[in-house]
Amino acid sequence: MYGLIHKSARDMVINELGTHEWDQVVARANLDDEDFLALKSYDDTVLLNLLDAVVHISGIPLPGLLHKFGFHFITRTAYVHYAAVMDTHGRSLWELLANLNHMHDRMASSFPAYRPPTFTLLPLDTGDYELIYISDRQGLTPFVEGLLDGLAFQFQTMVSVSIIEDTTNGSGQTTRFLLKPATHNE
Repeated sequence: MYGLIHKSARDMVINELGTHEWDQVVARANLDDEDFLALKSYDDTVLLNLLDAVVHISGIPLPGLLHKFGFHFITRTAYVHYAAVMDTHGRSLWELLANLNHMHDRMASSFPAYRPPTFTLLPLDTGDYELIYISDRQGLTPFVEGLLDGLAFQFQTMVSVSIIEDTTNGSGQTTRFLLKPATHNE
């Protein structure tokens, strides 16, 4: 994963827990250098070790931490550094979700060896949507839920997000989400 993710994790920990706790996370994760470069690719284990350390120090269970991190990443990192890119790919939550793969393709030119997940948005007859998330990584479904909640917040769109199905396949994962706009919530 790219350093931008790690920088966002550091920002979240410092904002939520404090600088002293971030120093504890760095020590527990055995990081020699915590000055992540946004455009540098780091092995996935670096982020996993960071998250494990945050779980240990904060006491927040990993799924809740990943959700919080996804929300933080959208609202505090993505819309600060990539607002123009995001805005060109969607003026509404639904338009952006439908164009995520195009947005990731565009970002790939800035991030060599970028391995983004794929997303497919399917409108349902009920007025709801199904979002299919496919990744070559496992365990990030709560992070994606947080991203979706962050996007809904950014677009001021009330939507409930639930998991229809979550399956692992080899080293990857496929998750089907049900997105219910507020006008369709029961």
